Amino acid sequence: MFLFLNNFYLNMNPWVIFLCIFGIIFILILIFALPRKRSERKPSIEGLYSAEVAKAFEKMTNFLPFKMLRKRVISELKKYTLNGLLVDVGCGSGNLIVEIAQKYNNIDLIGIDISNEILELAKQRVIQNELNERIKIEIGNVENIPFSDNSIDFIISSLSLHHWSNPKIAFKELIRTLKVDGLLLVFDFRRNSRKFFYGLLKFATKIVVPKVLKEINEPLGSLQAGYTAEEVREILSGINIHSVEIKSFLAWMFISIKKH
Repeated sequence: MFLFLNNFYLNMNPWVIFLCIFGIIFILILIFALPRKRSERKPSIEGLYSAEVAKAFEKMTNFLPFKMLRKRVISELKKYTLNGLLVDVGCGSGNLIVEIAQKYNNIDLIGIDISNEILELAKQRVIQNELNERIKIEIGNVENIPFSDNSIDFIISSLSLHHWSNPKIAFKELIRTLKVDGLLLVFDFRRNSRKFFYGLLKFATKIVVPKVLKEINEPLGSLQAGYTAEEVREILSGINIHSVEIKSFLAWMFISIKKH
């Protein structure tokens, strides 16, 4: 195999190699050299109430960029010890919670979402993957979570924060339901992303995604509704939290909160 690859590269036209390297450098410059977007937040809808929108959203979550974002979340989870009960808040059509269940055999899982239409798709995915004994799917509002105090070991929320109508109340509810030493991990877009990422989602919104999502300006609308790390810290101010970490990346951020 090594000899084959070695001969392959030796036989390649030097101009082809040069153009490939130039193309990679050009893309990296577009991604990292363009400035970050500075704009006012534009609130987005909360919940997918239409069956048509739910199906279109499900189709979009199977696009490669969203698969890669889920892998990024799974990779972050490896840094923590998962046991007991994990709740996925804003579970959508169940992609992430199913992948977590497949990676971790020693936990019970519950997915909640505000939309009955999207939850029907999540239930189907759970059954298709033969995980209905381990995963429960329930209707639930992040501002009034259907769990008792100190009852959950780990809460995760992925690409949902920007939809919450009152994030301060939502964070209080999430922390209320966590056990002592329990952890809340929130993954979401950051509005002050690189302009390249804005251009990518703008292209997707206009050209790639189903028509029904274009009509509600998704997925670009979700990015425009995202928060900055500074805004998240302001939201969390005044809440009795002892341990908060916000890690910002190219176009997203992780917010981890441990309850003491």
